[in-house]
Amino acid sequence: MSLETMKERINYNGGKEQESRMNVDKLRTLKKALLYSYQAATARLTDGREFRCLINPDKLKTRYDEKIISIPFFDIQLNPELKESTKFQKTSKGEEEIGMKPGDVFTWKENNTDWLVYLRRYEETAYFRAEIRKCDYEIEVNDKKYKVYIGGPDESAIIWNKVKKIEWNDLNYSLTMYITKDKNTEAFFHRFTRVEINERPWEVQAVDSISQDGIIIVALKETYENSVEKAVEKEKVDIYVDLTQPYIKGPETVYPYDVVTYYIKNAAGGEFVAEGSGFEIASQDAEHIKLGIVTGKSGSFTLKYKIQDKEDIVLPITIGSL
Repeated sequence: MSLETMKERINYNGGKEQESRMNVDKLRTLKKALLYSYQAATARLTDGREFRCLINPDKLKTRYDEKIISIPFFDIQLNPELKESTKFQKTSKGEEEIGMKPGDVFTWKENNTDWLVYLRRYEETAYFRAEIRKCDYEIEVNDKKYKVYIGGPDESAIIWNKVKKIEWNDLNYSLTMYITKDKNTEAFFHRFTRVEINERPWEVQAVDSISQDGIIIVALKETYENSVEKAVEKEKVDIYVDLTQPYIKGPETVYPYDVVTYYIKNAAGGEFVAEGSGFEIASQDAEHIKLGIVTGKSGSFTLKYKIQDKEDIVLPITIGSL
């Protein structure tokens, strides 16, 4: 065997570095397993692309389903209708970057379940490998829907209080939620933010956007719901708001120490102006304004969206009492 032939063989198998050759061997083994393994599956990404992967069992508990995904960094897309060219579809020249990362949500095509990628195993350098958790719930954040993992509640007892022969129990259920971290969710989730899960209200107690790459861990506690107020608010929207005209989207009633965000709809080129007291402006731009309610008393103020040479878009806001 000539030196040139030997050099070509070494380069084909990953180069002169031993670790590179090991990575190439591991990747080839993975790609064979994608064809013949019992754990082989199809991952459909949020952009619609589909790729083969391995999904191996890890931990199955009543509270969560956790598995391990292994998927190449580059591979051939399974749905050629999304490719501009299919000339090299069945060769390595047809491979493209998959780009999976922590925080991504994908659909396991064979059983139509959704999974959140949340813990990457960085010791694996031949291909992408990470822990994934099954997402059984969907929530809406500023008109954008997210598939999320939610665990809990773990409480098994009711907390009772008694004062002067009057007894009542506290709301004590709590949840832990994992959600994709992006600009939208980072801006939305703060202490005391309220979210609705399965048509029930929950209040944010703590937000961890630091510990894990790509995800936000949110601690939630059940909170009260004013069914009368909710019905009135819905009736107001149904009767008085023409959704084809410019309007300010956001709650008309807020409560002490809430953090709320308002959005302008069907208009642009102006700015938000808040008039009154009891609030602070946390952030704002041409499309939204975030307000923190800093008073503990009831009251009211007015939020306006001003566009030059046009009539102001006005939303009266009431500060309810605790």
